[in-house]
Amino acid sequence: MYTWTRKEIAEAFDVSPATPHYWIHNWGPETDHPFPAPVATMQTKNKSNAGWTRKVMVYDPGTVQVWFSGLSAAKTRRMSKALTGIPRPRKRPPVWGDPDLDKSIIELEESMALLMETVKEMEALQEVIRRG
Repeated sequence: MYTWTRKEIAEAFDVSPATPHYWIHNWGPETDHPFPAPVATMQTKNKSNAGWTRKVMVYDPGTVQVWFSGLSAAKTRRMSKALTGIPRPRKRPPVWGDPDLDKSIIELEESMALLMETVKEMEALQEVIRRG
């Protein structure tokens, strides 16, 4: 079975070596266009003292190509959601460990979002008053 590493994915699509890492972490299973799951973990022999390279995840080239062909449409959907104000799902839960503290942080984030929305509305009203 022929597979691609992240480096080979970057070369295939003529993007920077960091781009596949970005795709994997920002197009996760919670999105509407998740990056394909790795098919295996690969490790190769080399001539160093340890004798083996680091383990790397490898991906099915066909699945990655199909995913990439739908990426543009998925970006458009994501941007539309951002412009309509629909929040993206949280990538991971708060990491503080204390349920009360986690709840407080979430409430603070929601309050800040409402405050920012209010500020934008006030700026829009100030602009209307200046013009009027």
